[in-house]
Amino acid sequence: MKRQNFVRIIEMARLLFDIFYDGECVSEDAFFEWLRNPDQSETKGHSAVEMSTRDFFTWLTQAETESEEGKEEWEN
Repeated sequence: MKRQNFVRIIEMARLLFDIFYDGECVSEDAFFEWLRNPDQSETKGHSAVEMSTRDFFTWLTQAETESEEGKEEWEN
């Protein structure tokens, strides 16, 4: 794969993650599983996508924390 094409794919990763999440095509658990357990045959690509989706995972972690806090307040 040409470097130019690889860079374009990486740049699109955040958009694709948002689309997959919003469309409920991929669960939060699946995203975090992907993040924690990269396919050993794709470590270079995984690292690049991970860097480009860092904001997505920060947002997802914060949203999950806020959801849990709201649930605790509702139960009390």
